[in-house]
Amino acid sequence: LDNTPKSLSTHSIETICDTNTLGRRIIYSHHIIAKSKRRDLADLFSQYKLGGYAKIGWPGVILIEGRESDCQIFVDEIKRWRWQQIQVRGEEQKVIPEGERLDSHRQLPIKFEEIGE
Repeated sequence: LDNTPKSLSTHSIETICDTNTLGRRIIYSHHIIAKSKRRDLADLFSQYKLGGYAKIGWPGVILIEGRESDCQIFVDEIKRWRWQQIQVRGEEQKVIPEGERLDSHRQLPIKFEEIGE
């Protein structure tokens, strides 16, 4: 019996796990205010070589872009932090053709930027 959801083929599962896949996430938070949390976010962006934005204030919004596996780890890690509310509201994966650089397909800043406040 095949328990794989019909919407996910074996090919798409392999693609998502592929190391040459660009990932993006939109993450909603009730707010992002604490300087310590903002510093920790900047450190994680750097650690996983992610680019994007964090909108500071109410609500807080985090937009990340980078290697898909790093996006998954980033989300898993920040979900363990103390938040009033945190939720991934959107995600996208883009397979990068063989021989092309992942960074050449980025649409967000390569570095982390805070906006708002």
